[in-house]
Amino acid sequence: LCWLHLCLGPQSGRAPRRPVSLGLIYMSTAMMDLLLDAWRRHGSWSKLCGGVSLGLVARILWGHYSILRHPRLPARDLGLPLLGCTPAIFKESLDVWACRLMKGRQAVLAHYLFGHAVIVKYSLYKEHVHNVELSGELVPDWVSSMQQILGPSSILTLPGGKGHTTHKRLRGKLLGAVGPRPTLELVPDFLVLIRRSLDELCAETQQQGFCRFEPAAHRIAAGVSALPITAGLDAALQKRVEHLVDLTLEAMLAVPVNLGRFSAFGRGLLARRELSAIIHGLMDSPNLSRKNIISELTAASDHGEAFTHGEIVDTVFTLLIAGKVTSADALEFVLVCLHDNPSWASRVAQEPLEFSSIEADSAALRVVREALRLGVPAGAYRRSCSRPVDLGAHGRVPAGCPMAIMLADELRQLGEAFDPDRWDERTVREHGGLVFGGAQPHACVGRSVALIELQLFARVLCREYDFKVLDKSMVVKMPPL
Repeated sequence: LCWLHLCLGPQSGRAPRRPVSLGLIYMSTAMMDLLLDAWRRHGSWSKLCGGVSLGLVARILWGHYSILRHPRLPARDLGLPLLGCTPAIFKESLDVWACRLMKGRQAVLAHYLFGHAVIVKYSLYKEHVHNVELSGELVPDWVSSMQQILGPSSILTLPGGKGHTTHKRLRGKLLGAVGPRPTLELVPDFLVLIRRSLDELCAETQQQGFCRFEPAAHRIAAGVSALPITAGLDAALQKRVEHLVDLTLEAMLAVPVNLGRFSAFGRGLLARRELSAIIHGLMDSPNLSRKNIISELTAASDHGEAFTHGEIVDTVFTLLIAGKVTSADALEFVLVCLHDNPSWASRVAQEPLEFSSIEADSAALRVVREALRLGVPAGAYRRSCSRPVDLGAHGRVPAGCPMAIMLADELRQLGEAFDPDRWDERTVREHGGLVFGGAQPHACVGRSVALIELQLFARVLCREYDFKVLDKSMVVKMPPL
């Protein structure tokens, strides 16, 4: 009965699961009958354990290959049973593996990170899937550990599009707090954060002859993302929040086994609980000195009624995570691009630190767009549908099967070389939004914050500091257990 409940029970916030076939239920019941009969007849622990082991192997193989029973599947690469293509991802990185897998193909059914997904190129998505998403039929479908960490009311897990009023109301309130105008008001605070971090790197270089930029990038990203969310935290609390966010980030790609502090997923859940308590404290006494997301969500406005505490906790937590992980990677790419292209660094150094518009054409903005194109912080997003989705000549996605929409490959097709001059008005109009999720209901709400942060970093770095990259090799980090 417990097994049937797990297979047939509903899941909050996600598309309904495929109905379990009567044949599978019959097979499971028959297997239990055989095991109990063997125990009654022979009373042999060895035979019983052998039968259980056989059942577990059968269950693993069924979970891995049962999807092949669906008609008109796309091209496929399921890898090894249970593991699928996950070892290749840990070796190459998800982005590199996906680009290699999709070479010459528009859609591929793969098994990775312990689940199936159809990887779809963005051009095919626009042709066959985009209208389905706008109609509200698609729902976010992240891997299990990520779904649990983000929470059911996160803007990344709520369904969007036509008819989904909660997501629309939440998105409207967030854009009211992190849109262009309120973001420009934070430029002086962003400058303080960036200069302080770069000064710390100078001191570190004086002591040991070099410094590590990665930790500084994470500090800058975490501090910048916290400003529009909370209106700023004191130094001790900010450091604690950064540590807790790091633990939850590790948990999002770890095996979803909760062993408390003895597993990465368990540590992430404990960190999320502590972060939730911190956010509750900020909601009880919000900083009203400047516009921020917490005060925006706790009050009624033109965009709708106030949100509940649970919805605000999930939203604020998601923004802290997203702001840190995406901007931190982007800062590193911008640094390397400026180092490798001194002529562009010289042009950026001539530009002022004042902004009248976040997306006004400039050398810094072109460098940022090109760096984001070559190193997309979030190269894909996942959706699923309660009905099959037809991909034309490239097959059909089974009902409930996640689709991973690739953005990075579409951007790289613009060219392999670093060329910020490519970002003329037409290219910006056609491809400028891709790095922020493209034309879909869940496009990044933090676009203005990210663009101003990266442009400020580039201009301050080139105007006020001398720098040299000693090692720019990419390191693929395996998720911990």
